[in-house]
Amino acid sequence: MKLEKLIVCNFRGIGFAEIDINNFTTLVGPNNIGKSTILNAIHLVLDNKKPKLEDWPGQQASDKKMEIVCEFGDLEEWEKNKSAVSKLLFGDRLKIRVTAEWNAEQTDYSYEYSVYNTENKFPWTDESFTNAKKDATCKAIFDELGIASAAAFKERTAELEDHTVENHSEHVIQSEGWHIKKFANSLQQAVPHVMYVPASFKIEDELKATNNSPFSFLFTNKLFPQVKSDESYKDYISKAELLQNKLKGQSGDGGEIEGLGDALEQVSSTLNQILDFDSKVRLAVGDIDIEPLFMKAATFLVDEEIETSLQYQGSGVQRALAFAMLESNASIESEVSGEQRTVIVLYEEPELYIHPHLMRRLKSTLQKRSDSPKWQVICSTHSPFLINLAEKPESLKLIKRDGVNMRQVHQVRSDIFEVDGEYDERTILRAALDFHPTVCESLFAKRVIIVEGDTEVAVFSMIGELAERLGVERSLDKDATVVSAGGKWTIPALAKVLNSLDIDYRVIHDADRKGLTEDELKEKAAIHPYKANEKIVNIATAERVFLVNDTFEHVLWDQDENESVKSTDKPFNSWKRVRDYIDGRQGLTERCEATLKEIVTFAFCE
Repeated sequence: MKLEKLIVCNFRGIGFAEIDINNFTTLVGPNNIGKSTILNAIHLVLDNKKPKLEDWPGQQASDKKMEIVCEFGDLEEWEKNKSAVSKLLFGDRLKIRVTAEWNAEQTDYSYEYSVYNTENKFPWTDESFTNAKKDATCKAIFDELGIASAAAFKERTAELEDHTVENHSEHVIQSEGWHIKKFANSLQQAVPHVMYVPASFKIEDELKATNNSPFSFLFTNKLFPQVKSDESYKDYISKAELLQNKLKGQSGDGGEIEGLGDALEQVSSTLNQILDFDSKVRLAVGDIDIEPLFMKAATFLVDEEIETSLQYQGSGVQRALAFAMLESNASIESEVSGEQRTVIVLYEEPELYIHPHLMRRLKSTLQKRSDSPKWQVICSTHSPFLINLAEKPESLKLIKRDGVNMRQVHQVRSDIFEVDGEYDERTILRAALDFHPTVCESLFAKRVIIVEGDTEVAVFSMIGELAERLGVERSLDKDATVVSAGGKWTIPALAKVLNSLDIDYRVIHDADRKGLTEDELKEKAAIHPYKANEKIVNIATAERVFLVNDTFEHVLWDQDENESVKSTDKPFNSWKRVRDYIDGRQGLTERCEATLKEIVTFAFCE
């Protein structure tokens, strides 16, 4: 069973949002846009929780109803056949909703869970047996099956309903819609198990010897059973029982603890002197439960050169261990009658506290988990490294504000990329991301400037100073991100993604005529750089594209004035020329300066 759609209404800071969920889903967007709220909404429903006061907008009473809908598909046969689930399905899907609303006085609120399905309504529905048997139709059907008591009515409900559907269908009314349901234990065991990894936590809390801590669950269900199976543990228990029996004076061989009797005799003697009667004090020891003692004494240590307690380890190690414990526990908690439920990992900002290399390893781990039919991964992130744009573009969900508390979720289709002979947009974009992972930074910007390569990136790295030197006003340089496409043919794929996500962008690329005539250009191969011009303008539209004649270096070195461009290290030489121009050590021709100003105005101004 996989979560495939989520609808959130009036929950925390989100007035409305609707999201398609994939096996691997990445939520991106500005700070405070509601990414963590979406994860919390899923967590609330799947754990059958009651909404808290802080779950209401503004953490206060509201006139609007709170609603969260989770729609599941891809059910396995054992899930479809589970009695608690089969009656709740609508087609081959399960739709669960939690709603909450305040009373008229706004002094308290109630909540309820419901399921969207088709249900049969019988003449006795919502009636007690006593009231139902007063109805002639109900009594006749009861008599046919010999149901004469409330106990039989309750025990034979399924048989009674099946009999009525088969033999008295005229008395059965089908009702399609939302039907209030208690989150039965059997249903709770069928819906996916949630593994929630928050952005902030205390490792001490995760390691506490309490019933509900991750370490306690892991120790009790996975680690300690292995300890108990060892012969040395069995010897330990045997010795402990012998000691207990000696303390109780119940040792089979009549043995006693040396010196204990003398010490107790002294206590008895003093007591008798004070109270003036003859008595004997004995040490009484009850049964000792060994397992809780082990739990209190156990913890994790990290042995890396120096054995260190977890609270003294770095935040990255602590968070990685918390993830490892939760994952190990999930494999136990998701088991139901020999079957394995789906595990949904809700991961807030996985990139926190870890360096880029480990970030890539974590991304690989999460993606491998999500490829399994038993796992889903939904994470919120601010890191371009965790976005799987080329392989699974549909996994990306960009969340934006759309009106007061409304959230517009922009998504990319899985079939967005074109394949035509040698031209394969997915492969081209995959290669670009391998060499330029910062391409995904475009998804976090208010405006994106797509350029062909490193020369433009080098020049625009000084855009604030350059705009001022050129006299360009109201520049968006602080809100814009310059992205190198790593080649001209990558631009169409990037433009398609930005179109889908409704991100404002501009494209600057070379004409690449190279002095060739129209006839000569027509003879060039389909993947010649010049042939990309038409495709780019068709996807991005003309108003978003600035065509540089002929290369960006020609903007800085005036060919008509016989200024020559060095053929090597073009990005550095271009950066140096612009740096010197900003500092007043280098002049540009009037033509070059005008073109450069036109480009900067086009790219960085409204």
